[in-house]
Amino acid sequence: EAAAPGAAANAPDPELRTAGLALFNNYSCATCHALADAGAGGSIGPSLDDNPRLSKDYAVTVIANGSGAMPSFGGQMTEEEIDTLAEYIVQFARR
Repeated sequence: EAAAPGAAANAPDPELRTAGLALFNNYSCATCHALADAGAGGSIGPSLDDNPRLSKDYAVTVIANGSGAMPSFGGQMTEEEIDTLAEYIVQFARR
């Protein structure tokens, strides 16, 4: 059976998952956020699963600059790490 057109382009990237999950864990995101893919159940910050506001641009902005109680990670993470973490969260969050 042939894959649906565009299915390969939309398939989860295992390398992104590995790198993003490592960043999620290394920066203790699970302390505050729920993300089922990471086994995270934090409740201080918003859940990253089923979050209608979640987009990559939004995630990059919040990770880099902070928002509300969330601190800025812009001085701790490289732009590439922020981009990878944001892409991981968006691709692997439950919808």
